[in-house]
Amino acid sequence: GISIVSRDTSTSLPVMTADITVWGVPADPSHDPYRGDCVYGAEYQGPNGGSCPTQAPRRAFLRLPTSCPGSPLAFSATADSYENSETSGTFSSPALSGCEFVPFAPELAVEPTGTATNSPTGVSVRLSLPQNDNPAGLAEADLKKAVVRLPLGMALNPSAADGLQACSDQQLGLGTERVAACPDASKVGTVLLHTPLLTEPIEGAIYVRSQNSGDPASGEMFRIAIELRNDQRGIDIKLPGQVAADPMTGQLTSTFDDAPQLPFSDITLSFKAGARAPLTTPASCGPQTTTADLYSWARPDLAVHRSMTFDVVSGADGTPCASPPAFNPGFDAGAASVQAGAFTPFLTTFTRGDADQSMQRVSVKLPPGLSGSLSSVALCPEPQASLGTCGRESEIGTVTAGAGDGPTPFYVTGGRVFITKPYRGAPFGLSVVVPAKAGPFDLGTVVVRARVDVDPHTAQLTVTTDALPQVVGGVPVNLRLVNVTIDRAEFTFNPTSCDAMSVNATIAGNQGASAARSDHFQVTNCGALAFKPKFTVSTSGHTSRARGASLTAKLSYPNAPAGSQANIARVKVDLPRQLPSRLKTLQQACPAATFAGNPAECPPGSVIGSAKASTPILPVSLTGPVYFVSNGGEAFPDLVVVLQGYGVTVDLVGSTFISKTGITSSTFKSVPDVPVNTFQLTLPEGPNSALAANGNLCKSNLQMPTAFVAQDGAEVRQSTKIATTGCPKAKKKPHVKKKPAKRHTKTH
Repeated sequence: GISIVSRDTSTSLPVMTADITVWGVPADPSHDPYRGDCVYGAEYQGPNGGSCPTQAPRRAFLRLPTSCPGSPLAFSATADSYENSETSGTFSSPALSGCEFVPFAPELAVEPTGTATNSPTGVSVRLSLPQNDNPAGLAEADLKKAVVRLPLGMALNPSAADGLQACSDQQLGLGTERVAACPDASKVGTVLLHTPLLTEPIEGAIYVRSQNSGDPASGEMFRIAIELRNDQRGIDIKLPGQVAADPMTGQLTSTFDDAPQLPFSDITLSFKAGARAPLTTPASCGPQTTTADLYSWARPDLAVHRSMTFDVVSGADGTPCASPPAFNPGFDAGAASVQAGAFTPFLTTFTRGDADQSMQRVSVKLPPGLSGSLSSVALCPEPQASLGTCGRESEIGTVTAGAGDGPTPFYVTGGRVFITKPYRGAPFGLSVVVPAKAGPFDLGTVVVRARVDVDPHTAQLTVTTDALPQVVGGVPVNLRLVNVTIDRAEFTFNPTSCDAMSVNATIAGNQGASAARSDHFQVTNCGALAFKPKFTVSTSGHTSRARGASLTAKLSYPNAPAGSQANIARVKVDLPRQLPSRLKTLQQACPAATFAGNPAECPPGSVIGSAKASTPILPVSLTGPVYFVSNGGEAFPDLVVVLQGYGVTVDLVGSTFISKTGITSSTFKSVPDVPVNTFQLTLPEGPNSALAANGNLCKSNLQMPTAFVAQDGAEVRQSTKIATTGCPKAKKKPHVKKKPAKRHTKTH
């Protein structure tokens, strides 16, 4: 609006009235008698006394509003006397009509600075309104509201958050006439406006405003503002705007409403370009369409639709367009220490380039023997695991994530990894909690779940994540790097085998691609590990043809510091001839297919004993039955020990061989590289006993040739004596006192 102020009115002459007329068309001939040369000539001639024409073009100077509020137009006036008395009043003219005839023909142009996929880009948005200063016509309606939707995929770029600040409403000075005091780091673009009211354009800036909501679709999370300034003319115009981001896709819709009724021929918003540009290009090549709904003050209920298209012509980093995009992620993994058996932090890193598909899911299979100790870690329960509220007692590591397009992603630190109770059928799970704070924006907390499977034969761990987030708080994540460090003290430990191994990963892209990756893994100094397992075996001397014979074998490790002992890799035992396999029981072995489906469905006669194992890495012992399991291609059934506890299942498989001389041997060719305190195998007597007895065991010298091979190749070979229990004590012979021998004397 316009205010006319007259200060310090003369007191020389009493002013009774003041009648001021402002010409709407200054160059109109009807005003010729009143121009300065006529009025202030040598002699006042008045309107009928002369004419002073002008050569200026006939253009409109004033115009009526382009809106029809339905009420009279209000004018106000205030007068102050030198005696400090004040008089004010309001005046009105009739309400306006005819807004339906006011023209409104805006044009929209959108030009990004980048035309490659998944790349930081500046963008220029130019809105034009043709202005008509012909007094014989109607002026162009002023813009009231603009709603601009960027193409799907042209979204906020997380890379821009590094160093970005926000301007508070107080700093911006909304509702005041003072100049904004926004920090330079909140400026994300410039504005240029041309108006017919001035000969020069009005320049300004685009600022990021402070967050006002946690809902990205509300427009109050990502807020911006335009400030137009011309200090020489005392102009300062502030226009707040909202940017709504679709929570699922990240598509942006910017809205500026209640713009001042200021005629302009064009306004250009230029968002900055460069590595930390606030916007990023779509992930696919081809035409990209921006649409807009534009509303005028004349018809605020009627939208004028506009659209324009630009092309994305190449892949990121100058690569050719591809559909779907390539997928060549990077993978690194390794332990901080390579000492065999030692506790050590373990690190994994996933990376991808701008030209790659986004990472959708990852799965990592650790080498045998690389595991974690759960004895001193509490498993996080539900719902805390899914809510991301696990306690420190369950924390095992940290996460750093790099997000955003371009050469300088934004790195989010402070992520934490928690181990949880069973998840998605696996005995354990992970809850990865990352605070989504980027620059001045707090997008909440991201929780990614993963299942941790344990291989029943090797005890290898496989970690498989759920789907990784693609959009967080309306911002496409565009993950560039994920680093997971498992560094809880005395948690992760190395294998005791120095064989060359690998950490294997499968990384899935969000457009269907999959990449297998592997990183070399090998520990050293296995020779420094001791290998001194203790092995004892016993059997009962009470045997019968109906109930067979029993056998109890117990393995124990010395009470030594963690990581100082090599774990067992293979075991072979030869039973003495006096303890042969019982053929009747062998014939009741569980079919392998049945056992693989559900061991509980095996015939009762295939269960031949039980076992119990304790390990320093679990807070409970593992226990379970022992089966005979038949494999069609093998002559003799396997002896399978099923150990269960704390959600873990381990199957120890021993190959059975019976020689022609009747000696039974069992060979456990693959024992998990896991530390044990004790292991006990019990094969009892009974109708389904695994062993029979030849002869009187109490009168036999029972020896069991035994071979233990460590994970590092060390061997212990011994002949283990089988103690026989329950035998009657041998009767002692009575002691007979000998009489002294008679002496014979020789006579001559």
